[in-house]
Amino acid sequence: LQRLLEIAEGAEFLRLQVEGGGCSGFQYKFSLDTVIQPDDRRARAGGARVVVDVDSLAFVKGSMVDFSQELIRSSFQVVSNPQAEKGCSCGTSFSVKF
Repeated sequence: LQRLLEIAEGAEFLRLQVEGGGCSGFQYKFSLDTVIQPDDRRARAGGARVVVDVDSLAFVKGSMVDFSQELIRSSFQVVSNPQAEKGCSCGTSFSVKF
C-alpha cells in the first residue's frame, strides 16, 4: 500500500490485468490508470486503489498483490494466486488450474 500511495498521483490507481503469453501461458500486467471501465472491479485499502477488469478477475480472484524491491528490479507482483497451478521463476507468468 505504501509504495502505491507514493507513486499514484491524483486520480491514479493500480490496474492489474491478465494477458495471454509469458512462459507459462498467462502473464500479469500492472499499470497506473485513471479511467474506470464499466466492467472493472475495484478494491480499496488505506487510500490505495486497485482495479481489475472482470475478465482478468477470474484469473486472479483471491490473489495477494505486493511490491517487491530486489537488486535487479522493483515491481508490483502477484505473490499468492489460488487460481494459478504453477508459475515461472520471475513471478510474471502462470498457468491456471482446471
